[in-house]
Amino acid sequence: MLLGLALMASMMVLSGNIWGADYLQKTPSSLKAPLETITSKRVATAEPATTLQAGQVYYLLGNLDKVRGTVTTDAGAQETSFQGEIGFQVVQDKDGQMTFILESLSLVSPGVQTKKGDSGVIGINLAEAGSKASYDAKTGNTVADVRAILHYDLIDEIMGFIREKSEECAVFNSYTEDMAGTLEIKLPESLKATDQGEVPINGVVRLELKTPVVGAIQNTVIYIDASKLLWYLTRPAQILKVQPVYIGTGSADPAATGAAFNTLINNAAEIWNRCGTVRCITLRANPPIYINNNAYKVLTNVDSDPAEAAALRAEVNIPDAVEVFVVERWQPLFDGGGACWSSGTASAKIVSCDQQLNVPCPPPCASGSCGAVNLFHLGHELGHALSLGHPSSPGGLIAGTVGSVMEPSGFCLDNPDVQSARNCRSATSPLLYWGRSVCTKSPDIMD
Repeated sequence: MLLGLALMASMMVLSGNIWGADYLQKTPSSLKAPLETITSKRVATAEPATTLQAGQVYYLLGNLDKVRGTVTTDAGAQETSFQGEIGFQVVQDKDGQMTFILESLSLVSPGVQTKKGDSGVIGINLAEAGSKASYDAKTGNTVADVRAILHYDLIDEIMGFIREKSEECAVFNSYTEDMAGTLEIKLPESLKATDQGEVPINGVVRLELKTPVVGAIQNTVIYIDASKLLWYLTRPAQILKVQPVYIGTGSADPAATGAAFNTLINNAAEIWNRCGTVRCITLRANPPIYINNNAYKVLTNVDSDPAEAAALRAEVNIPDAVEVFVVERWQPLFDGGGACWSSGTASAKIVSCDQQLNVPCPPPCASGSCGAVNLFHLGHELGHALSLGHPSSPGGLIAGTVGSVMEPSGFCLDNPDVQSARNCRSATSPLLYWGRSVCTKSPDIMD
């Protein structure tokens, strides 16, 4: 049965109509009350807690979809919408008192106008999980201090990227800004785990800029109104959407790029599925988008001319997904044949090439192989999108595990077919959201 579910999960990578959509099946009949779709069908169902055992950790989680927000910029206050996720760990002591720990809070907006230009996608993510929230059982008022990381596209346009470069791989990291404030929400009074299924919440997140880099965004107020959380016995899956972008006229174009993508995304999904016994992380691929401009098929090496790759990345902006642009090849060869820009932010984008599975013979490197070499290249680059850096030179990201898929490899040698528990625990992005999935495998390295 588990094998069948695992096969279903891997097969869904190729099914755009299911994997590309926010898909939710009906609540299993084992639940005592049906769970309505919470936020645009983005919260998974799971067996809720029936009783809280003293000292046991439970989870109260939910997704936020199109919640109202006010962003104050150097051009004044502007209304926008946010989506994201919120989650608490909940522990009950022997006297029945519950402790709430803010585990996750991520928010993504399409952006607002500033005096310096359009902000582009705005991403806000917890700087550090584990803030204790005060819960008043008499009123339901719940308050937690929040330290957050802010990024928006305009920062990259003005500041450029922090480049971490080796002979094997290049990573383009973003400057970010620090924010601080509070999460103030109202939960039901005298909340009990027997309030199975839905837990209504209303409240607000207030954040002010503390450490500016560009300073175009000064503060944000996000209203969590008419939202709901769910009780979980174990932490559910977190989903990362991937948006493939090919060069061609459409699916009927035999000369379109993207021939390597299905293999690359399946291998990426498989290696991140190995987080399962530590933390379930699942990739979901949208149907491809096509750019009808053959000039992008052979992309100029970023070291020679970064403008062409920048123009390609600007062609498609999907606020809730990591865009993966697949060209035919780089000319001349560019490091590992691809890279991630804005790593760890809601603006993360990857440029790769079909030549990952067709490395020329003889190999255009000092050493290595030719042919279908780079099976785990995309899994590596998505690790960068999840805030993981190279083990020996993370460049401001979280250092990946030595010997794991996060090791750089170059173009003629594949990244290791190895996942680690630390990679799985450390992965973070504002684009992650709670969802339904099955992760059955374990990391190769239990660090």
